[in-house]
Amino acid sequence: MALVPMSRLLTHARQHAYAVGYFESWNMESMLGVIDAAEQMESPVIIGFNGGFIGHEDRIVTENIYYYAGLGRAVASHANVPVAFIFNEADNVPLLVKALKAGFNVIMHDHESCTFEESIEVNKYLVGIAHAQDAEVEAEIGLLPAVDMATNTMTAGENTDPDEAEDFVRQTDVDALAIAVGNVHMLEGQKKSSLYMDLVETLSKKVSVPLVLHGGTGVDEHDLKEAIKLGIAKVNVGTILRRTFIDALKGYYLSREVDTLDPNDVTSKGGEMDMLVFARRAITGEVIRMMNLFGSIKKASLFT
Repeated sequence: MALVPMSRLLTHARQHAYAVGYFESWNMESMLGVIDAAEQMESPVIIGFNGGFIGHEDRIVTENIYYYAGLGRAVASHANVPVAFIFNEADNVPLLVKALKAGFNVIMHDHESCTFEESIEVNKYLVGIAHAQDAEVEAEIGLLPAVDMATNTMTAGENTDPDEAEDFVRQTDVDALAIAVGNVHMLEGQKKSSLYMDLVETLSKKVSVPLVLHGGTGVDEHDLKEAIKLGIAKVNVGTILRRTFIDALKGYYLSREVDTLDPNDVTSKGGEMDMLVFARRAITGEVIRMMNLFGSIKKASLFT
């Protein structure tokens, strides 16, 4: 079905009581693993890249956003399920504008360093540019705590205020709103975050646009399903996909005598011995598991 507006996916999700997954990519194999899952499961999907990572000042090589946009647009255009394509969580406004020009049909500004008033002005500006190009804007009110695995510490967060959220959407005309309701960025392992269901329900009633839950990796599965019933229409997943990719490559190396294999078989031919196929399949399996939780399987067939 190819590239469609994200708002169309999220409206459909709310109407049919499921959530669309945004499964974040970082290279071609990770993105193809996501699309493999979406096509196999006949699920709507959101693909994209993290703008804060692609535009990070510590990158050794400055990335060309047009390369990433070209990949995502090609994947979306040839997919047989409905796909939206987001440039997610970038704090660099000129880079967000460039992402629109390059071909992303959704952008999201990282508001962490902004005041509430500054975030309103930034998003009003981005909405004006995006809507003029038939693209859309996701924003966030509140602040998610974030886990640093290297130091085993977690930053402080701030729950979304329902009145602020309602006012923000009214003033900016954004197309979707990410909320902080107990969810945590980059939370891995057995420990899971619990959501404040009363707050989710209140926000769902007060906010006029679809609601988004970031930090999908670390949310308790029961809570996740309940939040979707209450109106969460999009769930972001990234950390667990990166961990799945790393674990797959680690398992590949541990189970094979790589030094004795033909390097073309290991990296290039796409067969059973190709390590990138191995990792791609692992991504696909994890995405399918999450799509089951979100209730999005077979929902692509409901689009007309």
